[in-house]
Amino acid sequence: MRLVPVILSLSKGAAALLLAAAAPAAAAPLGPAPTAVLVVADVGENARRSMPAALWRKLAADYVGRSASAEDGTALPDDARCRSANAQYAVLATFDRATRLPGLAQDTDRAYGIARFTVRNCVTGTVSPTKTVRVESEPLSTSDRREDELPAAAWERAVRATLAREPLLLTPVVHEPPAATARVIRVDSDLVVLQISGSVSMNQVLRDIADGSGKLHAPFEMVVVELAGKYVVAHITGNHAARVGDYVEAAQ
Repeated sequence: MRLVPVILSLSKGAAALLLAAAAPAAAAPLGPAPTAVLVVADVGENARRSMPAALWRKLAADYVGRSASAEDGTALPDDARCRSANAQYAVLATFDRATRLPGLAQDTDRAYGIARFTVRNCVTGTVSPTKTVRVESEPLSTSDRREDELPAAAWERAVRATLAREPLLLTPVVHEPPAATARVIRVDSDLVVLQISGSVSMNQVLRDIADGSGKLHAPFEMVVVELAGKYVVAHITGNHAARVGDYVEAAQ
């Protein structure tokens, strides 16, 4: 690629950006491996004496599977937390003691609980209806029933067996990248370098429409200010921030 004859006529800032874009890119440092699922586990106040938080965190992560990473918390992670964890899904897993209800077949030598799982698809942002699973402990000794503070063994095997019969179905992450005129390959404040796949012209208005994974966001405009073969420099209009990899299309 020969850019030097072209950039002689460009503004100093735009020329520097294009030269940097043309230079061989240094190898990017490897980041942490993607976490398929971020699990936030919470044990209700009425269950803390009978279900250890560490055990519930482990049970919830093992139940979700898919390279799940678990942490304590009380709320379903939002989009920003999904991005920071590099997660495809986020799950809020809660455990509470269940009240004994008259008329139901319930052994007096067991403890009962309710597990709830709410899933956010971090790619689409959709939140699924909460899945509720009723669970019960192993038979309890007289001392366990009296103290209401159960050993981990009273829950672990029984809860695993119950959850295994109630699989958590995650909506597949399927997303087709949008058709685009260009991709952002470099950002310097309000100037971006784009690698174009079609044709653009000076002063043409473009719109940044999606991030590097193809997830659509509120579009914002930029104007072409320099041309150099398959690369162009564009100026972002307004107070917006582009990211490397963004998808850009021609404004209608």
